[in-house]
Amino acid sequence: MRKIIIGLFLLTFGVIISIGLFAQPSAEPPAPPDTKGTSGNQPPPYNPPGAPIEPGAGILLIMAGAYGLKKIRDVRNVSNS
Repeated sequence: MRKIIIGLFLLTFGVIISIGLFAQPSAEPPAPPDTKGTSGNQPPPYNPPGAPIEPGAGILLIMAGAYGLKKIRDVRNVSNS
């Protein structure tokens, strides 16, 4: 029981610490030089904050969770025998 509480504490602590982290900071685009025109800064049509995560990451997380559940079930079945 104590290992579970410590594990949950570490997981919660890790999530709380990583909330403020981003892959890339969102910044204003640089000002154009004077020779390029006088229209000012033009933001791109779509500028998502941070780096994108591939769709394969979700599949990887699901597979890792299923493997973890299988290992837990295997350990419980061995200890019950």
